[in-house]
Amino acid sequence: MMYKEAKEMNEQLLAWRRQIHHHPELGCRLPQTTALVEKALDDMGISWEKIGPCAIVGVIGKKEGKKILLRADMDALPMGEETGLPFASECDGVMHSCGHDCHTSMLLTAAALLKKHEEELQGQVILMFQPDEEGTDGTGARMMVENGLLDKYKPDVAVMAHMASDIVKTNQIMLKSGPCSASSDRFVVHLHGKGGHGARPHQSINPITCAIKIAEAFGDIGRYEVDVQEPTALSICTFHSGTASNIIPEDCEFTGTLRTFNDEARQFTLDRMQQVAQSIADAYRCQLTFDRPRGIPPLINDPEFSQQLHTWLQETIGQEGVDIPPMSYTKSMGSEDFSFISSRVPSCSFSVGSTSHQEQVYPLHHPKIIFDEDGLAAGAAAYAQAAYSYLTK
Repeated sequence: MMYKEAKEMNEQLLAWRRQIHHHPELGCRLPQTTALVEKALDDMGISWEKIGPCAIVGVIGKKEGKKILLRADMDALPMGEETGLPFASECDGVMHSCGHDCHTSMLLTAAALLKKHEEELQGQVILMFQPDEEGTDGTGARMMVENGLLDKYKPDVAVMAHMASDIVKTNQIMLKSGPCSASSDRFVVHLHGKGGHGARPHQSINPITCAIKIAEAFGDIGRYEVDVQEPTALSICTFHSGTASNIIPEDCEFTGTLRTFNDEARQFTLDRMQQVAQSIADAYRCQLTFDRPRGIPPLINDPEFSQQLHTWLQETIGQEGVDIPPMSYTKSMGSEDFSFISSRVPSCSFSVGSTSHQEQVYPLHHPKIIFDEDGLAAGAAAYAQAAYSYLTK
């Protein structure tokens, strides 16, 4: 039912998607995108409110009964587009290369379908249109939660979709239970020593030498102190120090990221990093500043709800021509701030196949990525079917 109806809306779905793609915006600065979403919701007769900068929440159905949250992110990435599409980005250095334009247009389409069936729903659909998933200005999901999204609307379950351009075929919906996306924690290590002439190192305290030892020790924590069955990625990504080849600098700073699927391993590793860095800094007589801003938790698909959703999608849109394979695909060391929802509400994230017809298929966040628009109706139908099945069965 939902897939057939979604395909009937395909012209509008693509119009929304192409307009958003043509006018990409960053972070929580989404005036054109939110204006499009607000007008579409108004035209459908769906009530909505803002609970933060460019953060929109709409509702369909009855306040009494069960509640399901459907989330779509709206922001783009700070990168130039090289697709050559007729509706390519008109903004230099900004592009929808992660599919958020697709997510938003699919959720708008699902909203239209659910509004059409509103009288059949024994509960409420909460539409979450989120800014800043990419973390340009922070994290949009955390901001919406802190602004009362879950406390006010009280969803019982939550669902999100994400485009998959290179691992899932067009007209295929894939989901799994358990860990889906890793946590993400940024760290900054700053070391202050004593500068001097490169010819007289004994009169200086070289922070570069100390930083190298700390970076090496961080690698050993991941290799030897964390359970080998717990995937952990600890990467040093920037390293800055010095101005000349014959001057020992006073300061050195390096930054990196830690990714894991296990909160216990995550906390242990961050704590050990700080302990080891302090010990080495003391040994090398450097002053240490170790900064670990609050990061993003891992995204875990609730096993029971994921199995329930998989069954519904197989029984409904699967029979209409959408491929819903067995629950399995590779989990990602990339992060997803929907985890601020899934850590409090039983949730499921599913992937929407959109493998393009290009000779070379490009991954997410690539300037040449092209999503196959033939797969968008399936994504919209999956959103709508998830809510419809949950609120009618």
